[in-house]
Amino acid sequence: MRHFLTKLRVWFPPPLILVLFLVADVLTASPRFTFGGVNIVICALLAGVSLLVILHTAWQMRMKRTTLNPLHAHKSTTLVTDGCYAWSRNPIYLGMSGLQLAFALCIGSLTGVLAVPVFMLAVARLHIDFEEEQLRKHFGLEWERYEQHVRRWL
Repeated sequence: MRHFLTKLRVWFPPPLILVLFLVADVLTASPRFTFGGVNIVICALLAGVSLLVILHTAWQMRMKRTTLNPLHAHKSTTLVTDGCYAWSRNPIYLGMSGLQLAFALCIGSLTGVLAVPVFMLAVARLHIDFEEEQLRKHFGLEWERYEQHVRRWL
């Protein structure tokens, strides 16, 4: 089973999972589930904040000179615990979830809105569990202290 999950991780990196969910949103969209101008403003704000979280987190990782590639968590050189990482252990995945929700709301995909937890579960099982295991091995007590103080999502 572990070998199969490893293959799935490689075949379905987080950005591809997000794209697949966005395509599903398009296929299940219905204009009757949109709410005009209010809907656009809410979606734009949610997408903007989500994108800002993703970009800020990527910038933090770059400044700390550590890997951003979830398939190579074992190559992490620094455990980043400040900035966005002070309130979420997975701010990029949280931002991706926000983008998925914003897009589903914007195009009126009720199924897409309801699928956000499924997206989060897929990312958690395929990527976060593995990444956290690697970080625990690599950073030991430092990771355990961080894990106790900061939640996985929010």
